[in-house]
Amino acid sequence: MIAKLFFCLPVRRNLFLKTLTHFRFNFSTLSEGNASNSNAPSQNLFLHFVTNRFNISSADAAKMLKTRPSLERLKTLYKVEQFMNMLNSHGFTEEQIANIIRLQPSLMTTSAERLLEPKIQFLIDLGVDRENVTKIVTSFPRILTAKLEILRFNHEFLKTVFPTQGFLIRAVMRHPNILRVNLQEVLKPSVSFWEGFGFRGTELTKFFLSNPWLLTLGSLAPEQHDLICKVGIQKESKMYKYIVRIVATRRIELLQSRIHNLHLCGLSPEEAWELVRVDPSVLSKSEENIKKKMDFMLNHMGLSVDFVTKHPRMFSMSLDKVMRPRFLVLERMTALNGAGKVNPTRLHTMLMRTEAEFVAQTIERYPESAALWTVYKNAIADVSKSSKIKTKMF
Repeated sequence: MIAKLFFCLPVRRNLFLKTLTHFRFNFSTLSEGNASNSNAPSQNLFLHFVTNRFNISSADAAKMLKTRPSLERLKTLYKVEQFMNMLNSHGFTEEQIANIIRLQPSLMTTSAERLLEPKIQFLIDLGVDRENVTKIVTSFPRILTAKLEILRFNHEFLKTVFPTQGFLIRAVMRHPNILRVNLQEVLKPSVSFWEGFGFRGTELTKFFLSNPWLLTLGSLAPEQHDLICKVGIQKESKMYKYIVRIVATRRIELLQSRIHNLHLCGLSPEEAWELVRVDPSVLSKSEENIKKKMDFMLNHMGLSVDFVTKHPRMFSMSLDKVMRPRFLVLERMTALNGAGKVNPTRLHTMLMRTEAEFVAQTIERYPESAALWTVYKNAIADVSKSSKIKTKMF
């Protein structure tokens, strides 16, 4: 009996170790629970720890066990303590640590000093400040599972893509996985793939800086290639890279739905593709936004579909702050002059002006400027009232 008790002492000693910082788990409660049920499975140590220490549900804890079966055989919390202490020393909060454990429970039993600490130090040496280090690891704890030499090799290669340290850190912040993926099988082929579309030098840097996850995506689906071909922009054109960027960064189903939406707004297939060809940005706007503007341009302004297709910049204007107020002013001017319908070309010219130019060259120069000012201010005021009502509702 004495021999058995002596044999259990090392495990029992580890259970009662205390941390130097935030780690204050009540191990006495855990030991009492085990004492009351000598036949309890070994996984109870892990389950009891995560459910009581971090309020993780039993169901979530069970899922964590499925991803890391070795946790079922956890006999001591010694490595867990070292893991907690290491994270605490770098400023991780309780909530952040809980999230890391949920996403990557295997880190709890990994050597903190030998395998984890060097990778956090690598991020610090990279130039990432303490606050952002915690954000990177919390959102993407798998970065701590990568081999240190992979992080270093990828870093050296990424310096050729992002020539300044600031750009590189911003890219890592937005998509930490670029430091972890395979250099030869993923990063280099991806860069070569996008260079094939004409992205070079500064353009390539900006392309990846806006969408660093594309560094891990070295291909496009056949449907995406087909859409780029249907737009019909020549590869030598700068607009070609723009449409490639839009297609690469949005789901193909969404883009197809937006093209179909143009048909529903009254454009024929040829007119819809022509509009996208002239201004691909229409594919980046919501369907509701396009519907409202098309309805106003066709049914209120009285513009033809052909005119709208040839002047796509109107889709980039604010309907409430630019298009509607200025149209109402021109409509009033037309009525005062007895000219009948609003001239589309003149309307487009007025819409292209800055607000200062519009006021100075259109309203203030008109003989009955007071009447136009009333129309313009009332239109702007209506937008302001509508905005305040929406704000109160939410």
